[in-house]
Amino acid sequence: MPPRLLVAIAACSTLWCHAQDSLLFAPQVPVHRNGVPLAMPWAGGLNAPQFSAIDLDQDGLQDLFVLDRMGNVALFLMNTGSIGQPQYRPTRAYDQVQPFPQLHDWALMRDYDCDGKADIFAYTSGAFAVYRNTSDASGPAFTLADGQVGSNYVPTVSPNLYISNVDLPGMADLDGDGDLDILTFSIWGNYLEYHKNLSMELYAHCDSLAYEVRSRCWGEFRESMDNQAVTLNVPCTDNVPNPELPPMHGGTPPDAGDRAHSGSTILPLDLDGDGDMDLLLGDIESPALVALTNGGSTAHAVMTGADTLFPSYGVPIDLQQFLAGFFVDIDLDGRRDLVVAPNSTTAAENAKGTWYYRNTGTDAAPHFTYMRDDLFQGDMLDFGQGAHPVLFDHNGDGFMDLVVANDHYFSADGNHRGRLALLENTGVAGAPAFTVASEDYAALSSLSLGTGLHPAFGDVDGDGRADLVLGGQDGTLHLLRNTSTGALAQFQTAPEPVVDDQGAVIDVGANATPLLFDLDSDGLRDLIIGERNGNLNHYRNTGTPQAAVWHLETADLGQVSVNEYWSNTGYSVPFLMHDPEGNLLFFSGSESGGIHRYEVVSGGPGTAWTRTDSTWADLHEGWRTAIAFHDFTGDGKPDAVVGNARGGLSFWASEQTDYTGTAALESPIPFSIFPNPTDGRLNIQWHAAPVAELKAILTDGLGRAIRTGSITGPAWSMDLSGLPAGLYLLTLSDGRASWSQRVLVAPH
Repeated sequence: MPPRLLVAIAACSTLWCHAQDSLLFAPQVPVHRNGVPLAMPWAGGLNAPQFSAIDLDQDGLQDLFVLDRMGNVALFLMNTGSIGQPQYRPTRAYDQVQPFPQLHDWALMRDYDCDGKADIFAYTSGAFAVYRNTSDASGPAFTLADGQVGSNYVPTVSPNLYISNVDLPGMADLDGDGDLDILTFSIWGNYLEYHKNLSMELYAHCDSLAYEVRSRCWGEFRESMDNQAVTLNVPCTDNVPNPELPPMHGGTPPDAGDRAHSGSTILPLDLDGDGDMDLLLGDIESPALVALTNGGSTAHAVMTGADTLFPSYGVPIDLQQFLAGFFVDIDLDGRRDLVVAPNSTTAAENAKGTWYYRNTGTDAAPHFTYMRDDLFQGDMLDFGQGAHPVLFDHNGDGFMDLVVANDHYFSADGNHRGRLALLENTGVAGAPAFTVASEDYAALSSLSLGTGLHPAFGDVDGDGRADLVLGGQDGTLHLLRNTSTGALAQFQTAPEPVVDDQGAVIDVGANATPLLFDLDSDGLRDLIIGERNGNLNHYRNTGTPQAAVWHLETADLGQVSVNEYWSNTGYSVPFLMHDPEGNLLFFSGSESGGIHRYEVVSGGPGTAWTRTDSTWADLHEGWRTAIAFHDFTGDGKPDAVVGNARGGLSFWASEQTDYTGTAALESPIPFSIFPNPTDGRLNIQWHAAPVAELKAILTDGLGRAIRTGSITGPAWSMDLSGLPAGLYLLTLSDGRASWSQRVLVAPH
C-alpha cells in the first residue's frame, strides 16, 4: 500500500497553524447514488483523460496513470484487487513525485528500455521528453533520459522530433525489431511520418532513443484537413531519400494546398492479428475513431481499408468530440482493452465520456465489446465541467450538506445549461456520509438561467429561512426566496434580479460567484462576489433584516487578486471563515488551480488584506478550483472539500480525524451497512469482488473488540443487542487490506 499523502500547510503564519497542521486525502468518506455506493467518489472527475498502465507500488499488479488535459492533472488509480479481478482506488500519494506535477498536454507510459517498467513520454515545447522509470522497493522514481528527443529528418537534422501539443502520437514497435518507434503527423501537412528507432541497429539493444525519419507518408494514406475522411493509396513521391519503406505507387508530390495539420490522435495496434500494425485515428472534428487496416507488412505499411464506424461489428463509437483511443488492460485478464475519451477540453462530452470496450478476443487479435460509457466517471462524483462546493444544511437536521454548482453538462445541440447538485449528509455525528439527493437541485435547469451558476445561501428577507442568491456566467445575480413552511428548503420558481441601491441590476462582468457573509458585523449579510477577473466585489447590506439593500462599497475588496502574472483572468470563488481565535480568513480557488489564502485586515474599502499563500496546502486539483471548509469529522478542525474544472470533488480531512492511521485510509469502502443508527441488528452488504472469507471486528471507543465474526457471502448481519448506546467502529479485513465504517448504536 502506498504511503498516506500528508499535505503540509506552508506559509500559515500564526493564525490557525496550531489548529490545522495538515490535511489528509480521505477518499473513503462514503457517497451513495441511487442506493449504490460509489467506489471512488472523491477522485476528482474526468474530462479529457489519457490512460496508461504502470505498476506504481511494485506489487506486480498494473495500476493506472491518467493525465487529464482539463487542468493538466496527473491522477493515480491503484489496483488493490487481484489478477483478473481489479479493484481501483484513487490515491494522492504520488502527487509530489517528479515529474508528475509538471506534466501537461499529453503524457503516455511506454517501456522503451525493455526493463519491464513503464517509462514516461511527455510533451515539451513542440517535442517530447522521456523519463526513465527507476522505481524500486522504496517507491516510484523517474530520471530524465532526454529532455527533447530528436530525429534525423534526412537530409537535415532537426533538434527535436516534432509532435504538437494537440495531437497524441503513436508509439509502438512498428517494424518488429524490439524497440519503440514513433508515428506523428507532419508539421507540413496531413501525412503520417514514421520515425524509426535505430537502437537495435546501432547498439543491439532497445534502451536508446535514436530516431530517424524512414517515411514521410507511412501507410500511404492522407487524412482530410476538414473532417475525418481518409484517402487511401495516395501517391508518395515527396519522401525521404532512399526510404526504408519505399512507395508502392508513383505520382506527383502532395498538393501545394495541403495545410498544417490541425489535430489527430494515433493509436497503432494489430486489429486483425496478422502481425503488422493497423491504426485507430481520431480527428479534431469527428465523434468517431477511424480504423485503418494495414494490408502491407511490418516492412511496408499500406493502409487498404477504412472502418469509419469502428467497431462496425459491434457498438460503434459515437462520442463528442476529437477522440483518443487507449489500448490498456482494464480488467487484468491479460488482454488489452480499448478506452475511448475526448482529447479536447472544450465542446466535448464531460459526464459520460470514457467509453470502455472489453477485449473479448486475444491481445494479438482483439475483439472489442462495448461495456459502458462512463468508465470510472460513473464511480466518481462528476458534474460535467466545473464543480464548486457550497455549504448548506438544506433540511435543517444539523448536519452540513453540500450543494455543488457546475459550469455545465455537455449537450450535443450546444444548449449547455448549468445545474446544482445536492449532496445530503446522511452520516452521523463525526462520521460524514453523503447521498446524491438531486442532480438538478431546485430544478434550476428549467429556468434557462444559462451556464456557470453559483449559489449563496442566507436569509435576506428576515423570515428566518435561508434564501438562494444565484450568480451566473453573465455576471448577474438572481434571488430565489425560500418559501418553505418547514425545515426543508423550498425555493420559488420565479427568480428575481438582484439590484443595487440605485435600482441597477448588479453585474460584475462575468462568472459571478456570490457569498452572503456579514463582513462588517452589523447583523446584516453582505454580498461578496468573485468574478472572472479574479477580484472581489463588496456590496454592503445597508437595508434591514427584512429588506436587504445592496450598496457597492468597492470592486477591489481587500485588493484581492487570484490571477497569475501572465493572465488577466483568475476566476475568484470566495470563502470566508473565522479561525479559533476569531480572526477572519479568506480563501479562494483560482483559474490556475492554486488555493489563495488571505488574512482579512480591518479598515476601509481600500484596505489591503494580507495574502499568506497562493498555493495553500499545495493541493494539485487542476484548473478553476473552489474550496469549502467545515468540520465534517467532528474533531474540532475544519475539513476541506475542493472542486475543479473537471467537474469532480476531493475530500481532505484534518490530520487528527479518526480516519488517520487505519489501513482503510485511502481505500474506497466496498461494503455498506444498514440501518445506521441501529438499536439491535446491523446488516452488512459486500459490494466488491467475492473473497473466501472476511473477518469482521466491532470495536468500541477504547479500541476493544466487542463483536467478531467471519463473513463468507455477500450479505451478513451482526447482533448488536445489549450494547450501550454510542459510537463504534466496524472493520472488515480480507487479510490483505481492511476497511472501516462507523456504527452508531441508538439508545434502547
